[in-house]
Amino acid sequence: MKMNDKRRAILIQGAAAMVGLPFAARVFAATAEAVGYPEKPIKIVVPFAPGGPTDLMARAISRPMSENLGRTIVVINKPGGTGVIALSEVRNAPADGYTLAFPSIQAVTTPALRSDFPFDMTTDFTGVSVVGYISHLLVVNVKTPVNTLSEFIDMVKAKPSAYFYGSSGNGSSGHLAMEMFKDRAGIALEHTPYKGAAPAIQDLLSGRIHAIFLDTTVALPLLKDNKIKALAVPTAKRSPLVPDVPTIAEQGFPGFEIHPWYGLLARAGTDPAIISKLNEHVKKALADPRVAETFKSMGIEPGGNSVEAFNQVIREDLKTWHGIAKKLNLKIQ
Repeated sequence: MKMNDKRRAILIQGAAAMVGLPFAARVFAATAEAVGYPEKPIKIVVPFAPGGPTDLMARAISRPMSENLGRTIVVINKPGGTGVIALSEVRNAPADGYTLAFPSIQAVTTPALRSDFPFDMTTDFTGVSVVGYISHLLVVNVKTPVNTLSEFIDMVKAKPSAYFYGSSGNGSSGHLAMEMFKDRAGIALEHTPYKGAAPAIQDLLSGRIHAIFLDTTVALPLLKDNKIKALAVPTAKRSPLVPDVPTIAEQGFPGFEIHPWYGLLARAGTDPAIISKLNEHVKKALADPRVAETFKSMGIEPGGNSVEAFNQVIREDLKTWHGIAKKLNLKIQ
């Protein structure tokens, strides 16, 4: 704790004692705790294996956050259970800001697909800030005899159920993006879920699957090496990373948009002053030139919204994805 923080804490505690009211004392004590935060290392739990975009983002911001807060920040990977394993660690920890989760948009898509999802994302957790956004690319093997989205649709329609698409797992944004596109385009593609993007890419390159929505962070090196072809992006506007690749919307499907987020969550009940402090330091980390360069090289759009804005995103996305899952009859076990 810095010296000025110590003085503020003493003044706050003294004021609580003078007031002598139980409620006021609790408020002052909580504020004193926030002033001193953090007094020990912070743990960030990532629901995915090391090396993926979520993991890399968490590690990128943890360094400047640690430097600015004056405490060690440890990133721990807890993959599996469609994110439930990592979220459980945060939900079962004290609501003190020392155990945080760093999920992807899967934190709001999975509850729409799993009837047994064990948390309420609006009451068990609170948002800290969106850290970044990564757009997708709809890609095919470079040897596939199509070059546009309409040609791809015609190819699939010519042989119904003969083609397969991959994803990095059930409930992933790539899985849901393709299911939405299938519905809009009126095509039949069989889903093959994988445990991560790497094995899905291998099967795409070998021809075992025929298409996939890939994160730009993963797709760009493959495009550069001429191993895949990009047919479309599912965002509202073209990506500056691949400006020649048109959006799905401008290729005959107006309104089609998926823009996955990645963000920091804490357990609900954590002192709002601690959440505010974390939000402030996420924004500082995103402004760090090292983080900015890392994100740019990976094709990540920085986040940095307010606590209130992120919680609103969570609420709205939960409603949206429940509606989509019901409409398309999508479920996972």
